[in-house]
Amino acid sequence: MTIRTAIFKFRIIEKPALHWVALLCIYFLNTSLAFSQQIKVNARFNADSVMIGQPIELSLSVRYPSKLTILFPDSSYSFKPFEFQRKKIYTTQSRDGISLDSVTYRLATYEIDSLQRLRLPIFIVNPSDCTQVFSNFDSVHFKNVVAAIPDSLSADRLPLKVKVDYLKVPREFNYLLAGISIGILAVVLLIVWIVFGKRIKKYFRLKKLLKGYEAFRLSFENSLDKLNQNFSTQQAEHTLVIWKKYLETMVSKPYTKYTSKEIRALENNDELGRALASIDRMIYGHDHRNVLPPFDTLKEYGRTQFEKKKTEVAHG
Repeated sequence: MTIRTAIFKFRIIEKPALHWVALLCIYFLNTSLAFSQQIKVNARFNADSVMIGQPIELSLSVRYPSKLTILFPDSSYSFKPFEFQRKKIYTTQSRDGISLDSVTYRLATYEIDSLQRLRLPIFIVNPSDCTQVFSNFDSVHFKNVVAAIPDSLSADRLPLKVKVDYLKVPREFNYLLAGISIGILAVVLLIVWIVFGKRIKKYFRLKKLLKGYEAFRLSFENSLDKLNQNFSTQQAEHTLVIWKKYLETMVSKPYTKYTSKEIRALENNDELGRALASIDRMIYGHDHRNVLPPFDTLKEYGRTQFEKKKTEVAHG
């Protein structure tokens, strides 16, 4: 449907506000289609077959108008049936208003399907959201290491050994005394658990929370120090993943599978949203000005979630 035809069809709308909403929807629809036609996304494995657990590389490249901002999937994206290991980002090449970006993903599979396929999207950054454009499907054949496994082995082929050395038989065990002792111990433990069980569970949960937070803080600060000393997109992404994994332990949500956009929508926190957007620009736009402030915001947000969880456990 062309814009002229769409405008003609929407003239039946009498209310001016609805008329303008319809015109804007048609405009953005045609703009999105135009961008999609200019963007060429290609995915290709570097081998025709793969064995279980064996690394395999997938090259993802995209040609697009240079005025657009393009994001590639990161480690939080689901690569099923494959598992993400690492990636390598190549420098953008631009000519005559057209840019070429490419990333090589190192993946591994633990599935045994004979044919395994994968396609990946790239994300066009818009003022309000991101538009996905998918690549072609590429596939690899799964190579079995063991052709067949026998169901059983006959007795005459078992590797038996004969031993005629003297075997000392232990004395008879006093089952009555052991039973009485175990019964008394069980009763004592049951009484202790009834009286102090809630306090004991709370103590160990708080201790586990504190230990987890300290481990997160040290790991996050060490990674951030490395990033500040020698910036790299891989280190920036690694620091972000440390933060996502810690949040998963606090609120039981799969943050490592979420994109920054999904986390912003989930948490509804403007300061956190701005920090995640800045980190995305570091990773995908190679913008490493003011590296520390966005990550300091993530660190403080992690501490806040820890304090909330600690209060919840202490008063639970």
